[in-house]
Amino acid sequence: MGFVTDFHDFTSYSAANVRKCFYFCGMKSIIHFLLLLFLLVGKAQAQNSHFWDGIETFDGPTDKNPILASQIDFYFDKLVAPFPDSITLEINRLIERTHSNSDLSDFILWHLLEKYRHPEYMNQDQVFVYLYDNYFSQLEIKDLNAANLALIRDKAETYRRLALFNLAPNFAISDSVDLQSVESEYTVLFFYDHDCDVCRQEMQELDSVVLAHHEVTVLAIDMNPDSSGVSQGDSSVDSSGESSGISSGGFAFRPKGDGDLKSPIQYHRRITNPSELIALYDIETTPLIYVLDRDKRIIAKKIRARQIPLVL
Repeated sequence: MGFVTDFHDFTSYSAANVRKCFYFCGMKSIIHFLLLLFLLVGKAQAQNSHFWDGIETFDGPTDKNPILASQIDFYFDKLVAPFPDSITLEINRLIERTHSNSDLSDFILWHLLEKYRHPEYMNQDQVFVYLYDNYFSQLEIKDLNAANLALIRDKAETYRRLALFNLAPNFAISDSVDLQSVESEYTVLFFYDHDCDVCRQEMQELDSVVLAHHEVTVLAIDMNPDSSGVSQGDSSVDSSGESSGISSGGFAFRPKGDGDLKSPIQYHRRITNPSELIALYDIETTPLIYVLDRDKRIIAKKIRARQIPLVL
């Protein structure tokens, strides 16, 4: 089968040539680098046009086929630009080539749906939305039923709502303040669990970010309703509602410039019933970060704290 040969041919080509590209330009000349990158992309596009040669005659098993799955992953990870528009264009081309073999095309669609349910790069979740809109909601696909279609639809609508440059869903910070009313050049939503070691590390990184970027306001939201893991010193709230740490109930405002505060993060909240925010912001794991602009539009999501300055 031709496309297996192409797969191996390209693996021997790509890594070495990418290294040569970086070694040659040494990042000293961006023009040279872009020129070499353009030539490299042209070579990759030539490889792309032949990668799936022979796929139309594929007659092997599709169920739990690790070789076929790995080839799909390699193609979309290494040979396709990591942008939703580029990925969806290649999906359409591949499904068009395999439409006569429904078992194969269905396998490809299911594999890609799962792949872009937890994408590697920011905003690739819009590929999941595209797959639902153009395939799963339109076609009869093997193993697709009303129950799993409803789950796919709900996830697609969540990803659609949380797409880059959409307004972040609003929610209450206190009885008188909500997310949209927070005035800041940039707002970082940090969803965490106080029992999570990685979350603690991210909190330290956030402290450094806020100290270096005074235009950033951080709203840290503890998704663990169990207060037993938080020390008494971290949950003290005075009669005015201000806190020297994480509030054990509701939001607590943490003004900037207060030398007694251990952290420059401005807001904290522990959620007693996290299900609403979990659905609102697609919180499957913690820590989870969203970066919002002045208008509260999402400009970055699901990144690490140290990456925040790159999008400011």
